[in-house]
Amino acid sequence: MSSFRKVCALAVGVPLVFMGCTTTDPQAAFDGVNQTVSERTGTHLRWMRDEAAAAEMEQEVDGLLRTNLTAHSALTIALLNNRSLQAKFEEIGVSQAELAQASRARNPVISASWRPPLNGRGVVNSDYGLTQNLLDLLMLPARKKIAARQLDQIRDRLAQQVLDFNQEVQSAFYTFQARQQFAERLAIIVEVNEAAADIARRQFEAGNLNSLELKNQQLAFTQSRLDLAKVQAEARAEREKVNRLLGLWGRQTAWQVTEELPALPREELSLDDVEAAAVTRRFDLAASRNEVVAAAYAYNLKQNTRYLPGVDIGVSSERDVDGIWVLGPTLDLEIPLFDQGQPELAKLGARYRQARRQFEALAVNIRSEVRAARDALLAARDIATYSNQVLLPQNQQLLGETLLQYNAMQMGNYDLLLAKQREQQAEQAAIEALRDYWIARTRLQTALGGGFTPSLASGATPAPLSSALRPSASRTSHEHQH
Repeated sequence: MSSFRKVCALAVGVPLVFMGCTTTDPQAAFDGVNQTVSERTGTHLRWMRDEAAAAEMEQEVDGLLRTNLTAHSALTIALLNNRSLQAKFEEIGVSQAELAQASRARNPVISASWRPPLNGRGVVNSDYGLTQNLLDLLMLPARKKIAARQLDQIRDRLAQQVLDFNQEVQSAFYTFQARQQFAERLAIIVEVNEAAADIARRQFEAGNLNSLELKNQQLAFTQSRLDLAKVQAEARAEREKVNRLLGLWGRQTAWQVTEELPALPREELSLDDVEAAAVTRRFDLAASRNEVVAAAYAYNLKQNTRYLPGVDIGVSSERDVDGIWVLGPTLDLEIPLFDQGQPELAKLGARYRQARRQFEALAVNIRSEVRAARDALLAARDIATYSNQVLLPQNQQLLGETLLQYNAMQMGNYDLLLAKQREQQAEQAAIEALRDYWIARTRLQTALGGGFTPSLASGATPAPLSSALRPSASRTSHEHQH
């Protein structure tokens, strides 16, 4: 039996040579995503993996909520506190576990049988065996390679999801901030119109104002109150959207924001070679590229093993009826008689071609998306500049001069109301134009794959998929038919 134990030890020890020490801890993979996102956006990711981390993050959120929120601080809260985003982080844990699983060989199989003589005499025939799937061991490096690519794909996809989430949070915040800013302007207009209506009423009672002019003033006051109510309702709805994105509830929803949208920056983003920058830096395109490579690996692996679907080697020991022990190797070979792997090969070939076409389509769409985002930013800046520096000042000046003429009784009540209405519309247009600019700027940054500098724009376009993959693609057209 000493020889049997030696062979068993050999059968168990051989798989250890093929096995790596891939960990199941996804922290290193997550740290890589965090570092990449931080370099692009200036924000940091935190993973709520235990109660201690959750308590620390909640304390940090409470501290931020005690200040007037800006777009940046709101984004920081969202990255810490949004549970849907935290749930997406777990995809790294799943993929890391799959990589660890792909790095491990299958367990050996022990078999045993006992066959006593039917006549009740003689010794029991005993049979012991230990087998290991040889093909599984040989495929271990390839499986690990595929799983590593899939982990890279998940990391890139998660990074892109974080950038998309950043854009959603900042756009929602700017929208709410603009709505609240306009509501504050309307509240002032309501107070002015209320005072004007009260003065008109007293003038009417004194006989210095006719009924038509009084009704015009009262109508202006009523309309401004209605406009304010609508804008306040819209602001409350936008605020709740921000609450959802920031993961806030209960007492946390009493936050305040800075009063006004930030002014237009003096310097604009570099808009040279935006297409090249986008296809070089976009995480979703990198994820799609990794998907193509993983699909090619899987196809090639199946192509190389299609005629050898299963090989088990091992050792077997048997005691015969005479009490003599015999020991020797065993080989179980699956014969590809009815299935030579054509269906599986065809499926993997189709998946490879599908992944490649999706990669190509995404690259085209990204180029179009970044061009559209660039044009939208330029247009938004022009509109915001004109609205805030030309249109609004002109209407404010017109209202001031109309008021002087009205006080001098050179213009009527209708002229003053019309000037007020135009000034209010110009005020709203200026605020909305500024909001649209910041949203367009955020969208362009996301379309470019995060923060953008001129040095990054001059980078070369990404290298095409390895030409080594092309033979695999060409073989898919006929090999699966054999």
